Amino acid sequence: MFNLKVKFLLAIAILIVGGVSAASAQLVNGNALKFNVTSPFVLKDKSFPAGNYTIARTPSTIDSPTFLILRGDHDVMIFDTMTARSAKVADNTELVFEAVAGINFLTEIRIKGDDVALEIPKTKKQIQSIAQTSPAEHLMLTENTGL
Repeated sequence: MFNLKVKFLLAIAILIVGGVSAASAQLVNGNALKFNVTSPFVLKDKSFPAGNYTIARTPSTIDSPTFLILRGDHDVMIFDTMTARSAKVADNTELVFEAVAGINFLTEIRIKGDDVALEIPKTKKQIQSIAQTSPAEHLMLTENTGL
């Protein structure tokens, strides 16, 4: 029992340290959400190192409004999201990471003042990882980006 508690607290501490630490713009009206991640994370089965990133809508007017582009110092990725309505308007701009067996997966983007979250569908690899982990190793972390 003690070992499980230690693992759980350690996982939470790592996620807090490794989460998003800053942001300076919202993801609306052509602006980009800017943030710094202090630990590696995974988006759609692609690993990204710690660093500064932006997320913005794709510039093409023919693309779906759910298509986003992630830009880092050395990496770029276009990915699709699904919209999910909430009964509550988001109080803050937040990125939601799901930690599975020590890997942080970006799973959702919430924008302050919006009642729609942008969810990132789980990949087959992520679903398999979740199925193979214990609850203490499968945690959800929501980081307030400061907006």
